[in-house]
Amino acid sequence: MMQNMTGQTVDYDSFKAEFDKTPELKNLIDNFDENGITIKTKNKVEEPGTVGDKAKAKNAVNSSAKRAAAKMIG
Repeated sequence: MMQNMTGQTVDYDSFKAEFDKTPELKNLIDNFDENGITIKTKNKVEEPGTVGDKAKAKNAVNSSAKRAAAKMIG
């Protein structure tokens, strides 16, 4: 994103140097590594395979099973 804004490439080391000397960035950035930056938000993104995903999958299976059972009975 910063490359698109300024026309410059920003690598991990140069971003870390800027992050360490700019307090405002600490208020905006939740985490960063060599793969990217995570912006702070009010809502946290669930990682794949978390409890929320498992609950959604279980509900989907239960709903499918109920529909299939209703078709078999009806």
